[in-house]
Formats: sequence, C-alpha cells, structure tokens
Amino acid sequence: MSEDGCLGITAWEGLVDRAGVRAGHKVLVHGGAGGVGSVAVQVAAAKGAEVFATVSAARMPMVRRLGAVPIDYTSVPVERYVAEHTGGAGFDIVYDTVGGPVLDASFEAVRTHTGHVVSALGWGTHALAPLSFRGATYSGVFTLLPMLTGQGREHHGDILREAAALVDDGKLRPLLDGTRYTLADVADAHRSVENGTANGKVVVDIEP
Repeated sequence: MSEDGCLGITAWEGLVDRAGVRAGHKVLVHGGAGGVGSVAVQVAAAKGAEVFATVSAARMPMVRRLGAVPIDYTSVPVERYVAEHTGGAGFDIVYDTVGGPVLDASFEAVRTHTGHVVSALGWGTHALAPLSFRGATYSGVFTLLPMLTGQGREHHGDILREAAALVDDGKLRPLLDGTRYTLADVADAHRSVENGTANGKVVVDIEP
C-alpha cells in the first residue's frame, strides 16, 4: 500500500469510522498541513463539516485552500480559539495528528457531552480529567493493526474505494510541494524534508 493510501485510511478511520463526521459538525484538525492532517481536512469538508485547522502562520494559506479555517497555534491559545470559533462550546470532533501536549489541548477543545477526540499519536501518558469533565469520548487510530493481524483488512479496501471516489470528484488531492527535483537534486530534496521547509509531499522526477 502507498504512503498516501495509509494517510487516507488513518484520516478516514478517525473521522468517519470513529467519530461519524457529518454535515453540521465543527471539526478541528491539529496539524492541518501535515500528511494525515491535510487529508483529514479534505475528508471532513467533503462530508459537509465546518473545518478548522491548527498550523503555523506560514502554512495558513495552504490549509485555507484545502477548505479549513486556519488557526495559528503559535500565537492563539486553546481558550481563545474555542471561544472565537465555537462560542465556548467546543468542537464536535478534534483530530490530533501531533500527539504529546497537543492531545492534552484536544481534551480541552472538545464539545461537552457529545464531543469526540481522535488521535493518531496517542502514545504518551495523559491526564483524562479534562475529557472526563466534559463527558466527551476518545478514540485512538492505529492503521497498521489490520495490516499486521489481517483483521479488518477488507475494510481498508472499502475506505480506499470511497477515497478514490472523492479524488475523482475533485474533493481530495495530495498536498505536493511546489519545487520539483531530479535525481541530481536528491540531497536538496532531503534537506527540504529534514528542515521542515517542504510544503507537502516532495516529488523527485526520475528520468529514464
């Protein structure tokens, strides 16, 4: 399976299978310019949700083009963007693709009673009190499990078919960095990924 396929499955399992995203939901995606995050933004928007995404200031235009309202996580605290975008009620779905303190922030940003936090990186130690006090729910996503065990692998095929339909409809597209590299530029391509300056997937053209 391609990396893009894994990203699509991770986003889909969290939003659709676990959280039941639908029209009318307010969805917050942490790391909206990343691999899973950029797909999650597009899937949520395709399902009719109102989408918000935390990103750095430099990547705000990127997630806006994908269909999300950008939030600069470096300057806007949780309390402020929850108040500004939800009237203090919290988001119906919060998808964490970053982990660590960002997952803790997700517990504080989710809607009371009906909210759902999903994380693809919930591998640390976290205090569940903020989530419990809201009566909200949490799901972890581990896409490799069906690949390792064989259980549920068929469902991955179903997800990829539905994702392909969104691609055909122009509602889902990969996020590609604008710089094109050749084999002679591989070192530069690697550096752009390593230092975080790449805006999306880096493409290296291999000429015959």
